[in-house]
Amino acid sequence: MSAPATLHPELERFDVLKIQSIDTVSQSFNARCLVRLRLIGAKARREAFVTFKDGRTTESVEWFARQIEPYNSFEHDSCKLIDEKPKITDAGDDLLIQLRFEGRFSQPMWLHAFPFDSQELRIEFLILCRVDGPVPAKVIVSPGVESSLVDRGFAPRFQWQPTGGVHCFVDEHKANGRIFPKFGATARVARKSRFYVTNVALPTAVISGLAFTLFAAQPSEPMERLSVPLRTPDRDLCSHAIVTVSAAEL
Repeated sequence: MSAPATLHPELERFDVLKIQSIDTVSQSFNARCLVRLRLIGAKARREAFVTFKDGRTTESVEWFARQIEPYNSFEHDSCKLIDEKPKITDAGDDLLIQLRFEGRFSQPMWLHAFPFDSQELRIEFLILCRVDGPVPAKVIVSPGVESSLVDRGFAPRFQWQPTGGVHCFVDEHKANGRIFPKFGATARVARKSRFYVTNVALPTAVISGLAFTLFAAQPSEPMERLSVPLRTPDRDLCSHAIVTVSAAEL
């Protein structure tokens, strides 16, 4: 019996609708995205889109859409489908699968250049149909793929700023000798270093510099030496710096 034909869904749209937060401590970020895949010529076989190796068992496009799940979710079920089920629509002889996901994604970050670093944020999905399995599948990126990061949906703008656009990619995931198709998109963000220099580095330097005011008093007057920093005209600045550092969660 001949092997079933490989399915080639086309990734034609990937929008990052929101990035709510970026956490460098837990190495994760919260985001919402919209994904759209095109199934070429699938309208005529919507109810029997998938044919297994036995040649008799078939499944619908809806079944195939449910095999798409987040790959780099931070925790189990930390990323979920927003809608009740994937949206399937007609587009001529083709079918479109549209999914909206929201959740927390895991993202290893390189922090050695802090606070002048930039990070790549990746949102990745797997299709649970092995490349060489009963229902082989392989994603391709459409030549006219649309991708974007919605500007008003970028929340951590006081600390980060997007650099460049959203770039789509396809890959494979290998697990215990099995290979699954993987696809996703990346967006790069750069840290606003001025925020940390102004609100953390500068106040910290001022507070550290106040220690040298101890030398304004004679060594024979220990109580006077202890009170000098408290009588400095910069005490209000110190108080402001402490509050600012706390607000920055450092």
